[in-house]
Amino acid sequence: MMLARRQFLLQLAALALPNSLSLPVLAASRNSADIEQVLLSASWDATADGEAQGVFHSLANSTAPAITLPGRGHGIVPLPHELKGQAIIVSRRLGSWLAKVDWREGKLLQLIEAEFDRQFFGHALVTPDGKTLITTENDGETGQGVLGLYSTATLKRLGEIPSHGIGPHELIWLEQGKILAVANGGILTLPETGRRKLNVDAMHPTLSLLAWPSGELLNQYALSDPALSIRHLALAADGSLGIALQAEYRDRTAHRNAPLLAVLRQGQLQLAAQPDGLQGYAASIAAVGNTFLISALKGNALARWRSDGTPLAPIAMPRPAGIVSDGQQAWVSSESGILAHFEPHSAKLTPLKSVATHRWDNHLVIAKR
Repeated sequence: MMLARRQFLLQLAALALPNSLSLPVLAASRNSADIEQVLLSASWDATADGEAQGVFHSLANSTAPAITLPGRGHGIVPLPHELKGQAIIVSRRLGSWLAKVDWREGKLLQLIEAEFDRQFFGHALVTPDGKTLITTENDGETGQGVLGLYSTATLKRLGEIPSHGIGPHELIWLEQGKILAVANGGILTLPETGRRKLNVDAMHPTLSLLAWPSGELLNQYALSDPALSIRHLALAADGSLGIALQAEYRDRTAHRNAPLLAVLRQGQLQLAAQPDGLQGYAASIAAVGNTFLISALKGNALARWRSDGTPLAPIAMPRPAGIVSDGQQAWVSSESGILAHFEPHSAKLTPLKSVATHRWDNHLVIAKR
């Protein structure tokens, strides 16, 4: 691992690229379709008073200026159809705002505050018709998770449905427009105590499968180890659902080899085996065909598995954060300002550029021009 990390850093040092965010980095894959794709991410830095200052960026194939956010942004949702060119940015847990931006022009279009006694929990998605935004949220009175429903056109709140768990984080379509998969992380946080985790000794993370639009709970899964918080989700080409985990053990030494991946496959939820030393913190997950990729941020590695849970050799990368895939290839960002391209057939991770002034957030998305 040490030799691979040194080779990666040497590659990075050899890059003769300016610190511009408008470089056509997707063209590095030599696929003309990539030119129509733009990478979007938030970045952050700590201010003098300890607050997180957030910025939204178009990383590639765009000359649009960055957009300053009211705080640290997390999940990003590009909008389709007549709202193409716009995106929603969700504030980090316990978040108080949603932002709508025009990423083509680099403009903040709309900013709304969370409803009374509701906090945004970092992620959202849109319905296939592009009309409804579904966000993960917290009920500040009960601590239970809810999914907020909003008009994508106006950001008017339309209602909510239960997430059937505590601390919902990422949600994805298990079946487009019909079944939602919701990662209930199980961690209780409340507005009066901020990001302090109040129930580490009594967590109950779950994966909820919900019917859309009724919100009916179709199925729910839990791991045998309740200290493994269910955080992020990705769907492989064969229908296997990859579930990225973050360990919450009181004994910090137990994090060194804590599992990063569980797989829901043919109705069975199983932990995946993995190499040692990945440090128990999955920042993000994506699927390239039938391969799952996880950014092991604290383990300084891009971890890999087949969709059946078989581990593959991890690839060294300092502080990897966001991952996004178009199904054929992937891009990975890092907290240290790196953007890299992953080619699955050679399993090669190639640094494309480094912007040392930006700490990329844990999520990276592709938008179409």
